[in-house]
Amino acid sequence: MGSGLIHSLMGGDHIRSMVVGEMTKIQEQDLFDPIKKWLEEKGYEVYAEVELPSGRADIVAVHGPAKCIVEMKTSLTMELIEQAMRWLDFAHYVYIAIPQRKKYIPVFVQNLLREKRIGILTVDFHYNYVRHYMPARFNRPAKKLKWFKWEDYLYEEQKTWVKGGVNNGGHVTPYKLTIKKVQEYLYWQRDWKSIREILEHCETHYAHPKPSLTKALLDFENDWCEAKKENGVWFFRHK
Repeated sequence: MGSGLIHSLMGGDHIRSMVVGEMTKIQEQDLFDPIKKWLEEKGYEVYAEVELPSGRADIVAVHGPAKCIVEMKTSLTMELIEQAMRWLDFAHYVYIAIPQRKKYIPVFVQNLLREKRIGILTVDFHYNYVRHYMPARFNRPAKKLKWFKWEDYLYEEQKTWVKGGVNNGGHVTPYKLTIKKVQEYLYWQRDWKSIREILEHCETHYAHPKPSLTKALLDFENDWCEAKKENGVWFFRHK
């Protein structure tokens, strides 16, 4: 069943604004800690806000070769279900996670998710409890994605840097990892360093590190980094 059919079943163009259930004041990122704990208790390593070819996943959990993706929302919407469906080509298990509801999840929604092998997690904040409402069924990622390698998208910093469900640009990217290394290096040096010296101590993601990092520091990082040019050579220092 494709996303177009889902739209027609639930009311056409109005689907994105339709909420299945009541709204809450809970923020999406509030779901992260209990879901993370639940996954870790089952042996998973948890990564937050992971940029993937089809978008950004709230949570990617890894247990040996098995990959699990969890999409979180403060209410049960068809937008959430669509977001979960796009990960079926990538992960062995896919879940949606929402706060505990006063009403039952509609049978139609349960049947749809069961058909798509997507599971449901609900978080009871009163008892700080994650209910395994409906288990995800094993899914075999698409063979057409043989080019896709998880190790190209998962970083240690995603385990600690931000919480899943953050919508303010807090996700980890190769650029942010590069700049974080450079910023820390210059902070502790407390002196002018040439771009060559920086690159000797900081590995980057750039194919052409010297011109690319120089441009990045000059154009985008001048809120914390000051620069000067002497005899045709750029030097940088933490402010």
